[in-house]
Formats: sequence, structure tokens, C-alpha cells
Amino acid sequence: MKVIYDISLLGIGHHDPGNRTGIFRVVENLAYELAKSSECDLSFSVALAPSYLPALKFCSDYLAVNPTLAHVPFSYSKFRLALEGQITSLSEKNDQAQALQQLLLKVVKKLFIYAKDSTEFSVDAVSHKSLANADIFHSPCNGFTKKITPSKKLKRFMTVHDLISILHPEFCQGTRNLEFTESVVNSIRPDDWVISVSEATKNDLCNYRKDIDPARVFVAPLAAASDVFYPCTDAQEITSVREKYGIPDAPYILSLCTLEPRKNIDHVIRCFAQLVQEQNLKDLYLVLVGNKGWSYDKIFEELANFNLAKERVIITSFVVDRDLAALYSGALAFAYLSFYEGFGLPPLEAMQCGIPVITSNTSSLPEVVGDAAITLDPLDKDGLCQSLLNLYHDSALRADLSRKSLQQAKQFSWGNCTQDTLAAYRTALSNSD
Repeated sequence: MKVIYDISLLGIGHHDPGNRTGIFRVVENLAYELAKSSECDLSFSVALAPSYLPALKFCSDYLAVNPTLAHVPFSYSKFRLALEGQITSLSEKNDQAQALQQLLLKVVKKLFIYAKDSTEFSVDAVSHKSLANADIFHSPCNGFTKKITPSKKLKRFMTVHDLISILHPEFCQGTRNLEFTESVVNSIRPDDWVISVSEATKNDLCNYRKDIDPARVFVAPLAAASDVFYPCTDAQEITSVREKYGIPDAPYILSLCTLEPRKNIDHVIRCFAQLVQEQNLKDLYLVLVGNKGWSYDKIFEELANFNLAKERVIITSFVVDRDLAALYSGALAFAYLSFYEGFGLPPLEAMQCGIPVITSNTSSLPEVVGDAAITLDPLDKDGLCQSLLNLYHDSALRADLSRKSLQQAKQFSWGNCTQDTLAAYRTALSNSD
């Protein structure tokens, strides 16, 4: 089957590492697996990106330094790529120019942008010829555009990761996330096909868009990278990583997520503080790993309320991938009491490293952890305190949950995700609608 796969996000993430989020990992890993499949005649495209971004150039640069994907055909407009190259060059020159030169460069740059946006490739850089020859067009994160139209031959696939901003706007800042999610979900037509990352997200989508036939929505669970997340048994490596991030040689509870209200970190801090104070635990620490999100100050306000806990809560700087296995493996347990997740990769990453997990009993999280973790209402303060205390004292419980974690994690792999995706492609192609 001939498949066109949109890699817009990979180019943007290559240009700006700050955009290398969890979805970036998903798009990239599925690209790797589809490229290896003998069943899939794969090509890449840039189907949608903000018009002010030279997305084709970013993707071209990404593929130039990625030997694993460099052999995959890349469908694009050479004219648009040339225009984007000129726009990028003018931007770089503008940064170094004097005031008058900057003004002239800005005028010329706007002319190039106008030329780019006025061509038939203004939004879709994929060629019409490539679309005519393809069986599948798959957008792994962006909404469809009007120029990529389905037909009896071409089936459009959209990956839906979550509907957080639509269903729970209180967990999002401003309207940007809402507008993006709405653009994705509203671009799906009843005759399109959808891949969801969890049953929970499938249910959310079908309840929100009742005109979408659930039979056209397939579930392809995600995975954690096996070369990044694994049980680290090297005591020296674990010690080295502890020292690197300022973690004392003592038991610690780990939590890894974007530090924002939806992740419920202030609740974890409150419970940890109550536990160490009431139980007089002098050697237990809480380690928080994650980028600053919106309403980040609330976390520091929570820390200020607990004088004892303030010294015992460690917020690390950015953690590089090569340190994650040791950081996870050195933890006593992993706590992730998020209110809502489309899939929830961090608990799976923790389980793949073989440590006990405490997580929420909401949204998709029970699908991920099964019976291998302690699941709680995300607002259950007594339950979280007691669970942390049990894990702190009971080595047999930790060993049992560790064993279950490793077993549960085996159910998820990028190979399985890709097979689910290919099965969905086959179903769509066998459909005569």
C-alpha cells in the first residue's frame, strides 16, 4: 500500500528542540516503524504547518541528518522549498543588519512570503501527483486541509491524541490549545478514518463527534522507547545520575511531567509533606522532573506552605534521555496523579524501568497500567499518603509491583502500535465507501 505520512512536526521539532514533546516522539517512532515495514510503500510530506514557518525546509534539514529515514521519498514542491530557503536566509540576514537594511529585508521577505502563500502549495506542500498515486494519507497530529480530499482510492487517516482542551478547558491556558484541537477534530469527515491512542480517547471522540462511526475509529496504543527506558542495574550509573541532579543518597519518590495544573503536582506535594511530617520520615525525598508549564508558580506556593518538605522536594533541571533509565530505576516509586490523559506515557516509561507506579484511575491511565499499579482517585489525599507509606516500608510490595510493572510494559511496543496502524489501513482499503 502506498502511504503518505505527514512529518511537519518532525521538521518543526528539529528546528526548535522545545517542540520535541511526547507527540514528537510518537510521530517519529511511527515513522521509523512504517519505514521498516515491507507492507508499506512509504513517502513523507508536509501537509500542514503555520504559513509563516518554512516547514518544508525544516523537514528537509531534519531528514538530511537522520540516516534512518533519509531513504524515504519526500514529496514536496521544489518551488516552495526554494521560497522557504530565501525566507530563512533573509531572516538570518535581518538579525545581523542595520536598521535601514532590516527594513528593506523585511519588505523583500514579505514579498517572498506573499509569493509562497499565493501558490497552489500555500498550505499543502505535497504534490497533487503524489496524492493521486497514494492509497493512504496519514496525518499523525495536524488537521486535514481542504486540498487533501478523500476519494475511493485515497483514504485519509487522522491520529487523535486527546480532547483535553475541548472537554476540560480548565486544564488549559488561553485558547491556543482549544483552537488547535478543534481544528484537528473538526477537519475529520464522517467518511474519514481515525486512529486513537487509547479506548478512552476513542470514546471521548465518538461522544463529541456523534456523526463519526465508531467502526472507523481504531485504537493503536503507544509505547515507550526501549533504548531509553529500561531497568538500570548499574549502581555506579544510578549514583552518578543522582549526583548530577542533586539527589541525595536516600529513597525518593519520582514524578515526571510538565509542571502544570492538569498534572496535579500540588496534590502530590501536599501528600508528600503530610506524610514526612506525620510519620517523621527523615530520609524520604520527592523528585519532580519536567518543563515549566502554565501556573507554575502554584507549585512554589505549595512548597512554601511546608517548611519541612521544602528541603525535601527537588525540582531538577532538564534531564537528558540517557539519564532517564537510571533516574527512574533509582526511585522508590513513581507517582503520577494526573487528572486526564489521552494515553499517559510516563507511567508506562516507569513500568518499563521496573519501578512501582501510583497513578490516577481516570481517563486512559487504567488502560496503560492494568493491575500492575496502585490506582487512585486523583484527589484522594489519604489514599496517596497511605500508598506512599506502604511502599516506603514494604519491600515485598515494591518487589511485587516491580515484577508486575515489567510484565505489563511488555504489552506495549512500537511494533505493536505499527501493526495496529497497518491493520487499520487494510480495513479502510477493503472498504468500498
